[in-house]
Amino acid sequence: MVLLAPSDAATSGGAFGARRTLPRMTGSAHAWGDEPTPFDALGGEDRIVAIVERFYDIIDAEAPVIRAMLPANDSVSRRKLAMYLVEWTGGPARYTPDRGHPRMRMRHLPFTIGADEVATWLACFGRALDDNEVTGEVRTFLDEKVTALATHLQNA
Repeated sequence: MVLLAPSDAATSGGAFGARRTLPRMTGSAHAWGDEPTPFDALGGEDRIVAIVERFYDIIDAEAPVIRAMLPANDSVSRRKLAMYLVEWTGGPARYTPDRGHPRMRMRHLPFTIGADEVATWLACFGRALDDNEVTGEVRTFLDEKVTALATHLQNA
């Protein structure tokens, strides 16, 4: 699934959401830059996996409240997030064939997620993007989309 299609009034939808029209945000071909998808703008699957690995390493070291929500062996969590992000950014379908519709809010309801947890999660994800040198339009695009998603998961 591509988050935004190539047009002045891009659409999002597909496997992960309802169809809606979003205005183009930049002078580039897309809100994330000139690449066909955010997946391409990020540099593909290996870069997304590196971001996810760094994200979980930061959580392991610095975010005990978030870490407590994860299983002791977080390798499955790492794999699921990488599969989700690959597909969510417009890369190959990795998540839905294995897990079905993400149902992100439902999957996170067992955890108490307040404003502090959202802020911590976003800070960890932002550092993972920083450490993987994600910059420019794709960074702005990801920051906006990931912040909206994390805020949507808040339940306390």
